[in-house]
Amino acid sequence: MSSIPNHNNNEILNFKQLFKKIEQFKQLGNQEFSKYDKSNDNLNKRAVTYYSLGIECFNNNFERLKNNNNNKDDNNDEIELKKLVSIIYSNLSLCFINGYEIDKALEFAIKGIEIDKDNSKCHYRKSLCYQYMCNFKESFKSINDALNSINNNNNNNNNNNNNNNNNNNNNNNNNNNNNNNNNNNNNNNDKVIIDKSLKQIIENERKEIEKKLRKLEKEEKESQDRIKEDFEQFQQFPIELVWRDGFGRCVLASEDLPKGTMVLRVSPFASVLEDHKIEKNCGFCFKKINKSIRINQTCLICKNHLLCPQCSLDEYSQNYHKDECDILNFLKQYYPSSQTRDFRFMFRVLLNVIKDKKNKNSFSKENQSKQWLNHENPFIFDSYKYLINLSRTLDKVQPEQMEAFKRSAQSVITIFNKLRGSKFFDQCGVTIDEIIEIYSIVLSNGHEMLHPLNCHTYGLGIFPTGSYLNHSCLPNAFWYNDDQGMMVFRTLRSIKKGEEILTSYTDITTECSERRKHLLKQYFFFCQCQQCKFQSQLTDQSCLSCKCQLSSSNTSFKIPSDNIESGFYYHCLKCNSFNKQINSPDSSSLFTSQHDQRTFKKINLLINIMQQRHQSIATNLLNTNNEYLLKGMPDHIVYKEITNALEQSMISNPSKVSADQVFTNSLIQYYFRLFQTLKIEKPNDTQQLQSVKTKILQLLTPIIHLPSSHHKSSIEKKLKF
Repeated sequence: MSSIPNHNNNEILNFKQLFKKIEQFKQLGNQEFSKYDKSNDNLNKRAVTYYSLGIECFNNNFERLKNNNNNKDDNNDEIELKKLVSIIYSNLSLCFINGYEIDKALEFAIKGIEIDKDNSKCHYRKSLCYQYMCNFKESFKSINDALNSINNNNNNNNNNNNNNNNNNNNNNNNNNNNNNNNNNNNNNNDKVIIDKSLKQIIENERKEIEKKLRKLEKEEKESQDRIKEDFEQFQQFPIELVWRDGFGRCVLASEDLPKGTMVLRVSPFASVLEDHKIEKNCGFCFKKINKSIRINQTCLICKNHLLCPQCSLDEYSQNYHKDECDILNFLKQYYPSSQTRDFRFMFRVLLNVIKDKKNKNSFSKENQSKQWLNHENPFIFDSYKYLINLSRTLDKVQPEQMEAFKRSAQSVITIFNKLRGSKFFDQCGVTIDEIIEIYSIVLSNGHEMLHPLNCHTYGLGIFPTGSYLNHSCLPNAFWYNDDQGMMVFRTLRSIKKGEEILTSYTDITTECSERRKHLLKQYFFFCQCQQCKFQSQLTDQSCLSCKCQLSSSNTSFKIPSDNIESGFYYHCLKCNSFNKQINSPDSSSLFTSQHDQRTFKKINLLINIMQQRHQSIATNLLNTNNEYLLKGMPDHIVYKEITNALEQSMISNPSKVSADQVFTNSLIQYYFRLFQTLKIEKPNDTQQLQSVKTKILQLLTPIIHLPSSHHKSSIEKKLKF
């Protein structure tokens, strides 16, 4: 291991000494980078520390040396020094890409280019960052800059080689010069090999970006066509469908909308029940069937499907099941104890694809269930072309996942061939590649169907137009499934005309870094919403000296004192003290320090404690000093802490919206858990029980239109005390 550089700037007298010191920091960073576990997707802080100290060393000395140099240093020393610093910025960018902090990765890539415009890796990483930010036009510009910089470097290397060859001819009698020149040639040859490898990677990436740009052009055209073709369908709702660069399809409010307004209702292209609901709920509308009549509503052939009294009289619902009855019978017979939800889902998707391909009139809005057509609320119907136009992630799929796709697709084909004949798909015009593509679309756009009170999953569906709504960690709309299994969006708060209607793709009460990581892994975009930008600047630490709240913008670095310390510190500008960053505060900090509720750290610590408590291993989390507080604390007190922390989490938030206008779903969920634990732990406290019940109903009523909800009876039952 390299020795840690002496961090005394006064000893640096020229560019060569500065280069040597910064190179030592770079090597230390490289060592930390190389030994970091690749399966660990957290930021490699020790590598970042050494790289950052190298940058700091440059910033503290460069201008001083340049001004005091009196032209004694060779201009080449300055050029090589800047190239070194640019490389460190490139390494920092890679660290932050691997740590899913794309905004910082972009910042460092840009800084590296400012110092050395021909740093191809900085251009390449800048391109990657813009891709994650869905700015594909800028990504394409940057990837071209990366290729140009490689070509420039190669031209310079060729010129150097020519000069070295001339030197060899002119200095045949000077062996030392020849040896030096030969070494230069070897270094240049190594660089050419590296550049060729990098160039191939960049050229491949350029092709992928070109493909994405063509795909976006196609999606834009298809969206514009749909706006014209489906004008009447969308006119039924107070929305406007538009296309925006960098965002794709966007759904805007076409008028001012009060809280609780239904903005969209979408029929499923296909949907299925969870396995444990097959013998309890209707297989078409998904409503729960009274236990006393279930036996009479069960299919006599497959014994794997129920229709409620209303759906059993509906011709479309009956025929819908007839198409799949032999498949359900096969699954019941040969996979009686297996989880079949995903299989059943793909079968329903493919059966509807085949209907659409064979006869578009049979799979049209006019030929859907009479219950759908006669319902009091309008709905958007999506044909296959709107399903296949949704975003898919085949270009991002890892090889092992692609193999899993292919195996699943082949299993589906095998069952179809066994039941419908070996040429079934050939006759229907559906290929295995198309099935794999549909798998990818379903993975990216499928929605679990959740009970609005306890968030338990009872089904899975794909609702193409429902996927048009973009994500925000401060959503202004909430979705649920109504009594016909349709996806319904309602406003969480008042929305102005022209404002985008946004939903959430993840649990928005998790910490900012975890949300961004999940969205990048699952949906391949880096969230830049108002909430993420705000929370990324917050910390959950106060200065030990003056107690003021620390900010992530004041992060500083010190040489780690051991093999564990990260070297990350917060510099308090108020008292000029340095505070070591705490990576993962444990439960002991819940009652010994003041948490910034806006970071959600306390909320997530409490939730983790309850999860581990229910797994009977909570005591492993508990700090000795606070064990009595948590171990002896009843569940309802912990849930009260969670709901209180959630209610306070939007205080001083620049969005100026309240928690119940954003975290409605989470508040309902945790107030319900509070209600359940109160019933067990304080059954005689009817006043508190009634207060929590009232709060739950206040939150639920506007967003699911509770009086007409098919969940009304189950909600009333669950809230009895």
